[in-house]
Amino acid sequence: MEHHVSLLAHWLTQLLGLQRHAWPGFYEGAPLSWLERYDHLFCATLAGLVTLLLCFAIKRKLALIPSPMQAGLESVLKGLQGLLDDSIAHHSEKYLPLVGTLTLFIFFCNLFGMVPGLNSATSNWNVTLGCALLVFVYYNFEGVRKAGPFKYLIHFAGPVWWMAWLIFPLEIIGLFARILSHSVRLFANMSGEHIVSGLLFGALPLVIPVPGMVLGLFSVLIQTFVFVLLTVVYISLAVAEEH
Repeated sequence: MEHHVSLLAHWLTQLLGLQRHAWPGFYEGAPLSWLERYDHLFCATLAGLVTLLLCFAIKRKLALIPSPMQAGLESVLKGLQGLLDDSIAHHSEKYLPLVGTLTLFIFFCNLFGMVPGLNSATSNWNVTLGCALLVFVYYNFEGVRKAGPFKYLIHFAGPVWWMAWLIFPLEIIGLFARILSHSVRLFANMSGEHIVSGLLFGALPLVIPVPGMVLGLFSVLIQTFVFVLLTVVYISLAVAEEH
């Protein structure tokens, strides 16, 4: 996996005087500071901080006549709640905190790839894998809590008892395969989009930027929505009434 160091991480390395050294088998042996080496975590942390600061700033100034920021966030939350209501029959509002936080975090991670000097944390598989693992643990925990451990496990055997020996292992493999598909889909799309954008900007720097930024923003929104939609689908499958 190719590693790209953001200009901000490079600048902070010089400003703070961080020591650089080669990381074995990484980045073709070029010397990097720990901040440059873990640039994806640095950008992910910034995205998390922006998410927290945005929510706290809006919460402090809640009003009956909302500000543009409050109105925008309320629209996002209403849309997410509608998505949850359409997918989960009862008490869907309890899942909004996780879904809403993931939406904002992944959106800012994706968006940072369009900000000069920053990288998209979601163009690194470690970040998307962490998000997918969090979702995986959460919806399985909710499924076990609602149906009970035995009933939750037994539903993987399918409705026909004499086919359980075949269906159960296939369902378990499919369950764990969701981690890979959920994480790789976001990582591959974001990293691919940045590579293509970089090539186009380099080839046609005076023609591509404006339509490229529009398409980039569209990709940021679409990839955020797809990840969140899959999260909602997985939660709904785990807590379905037939369990």
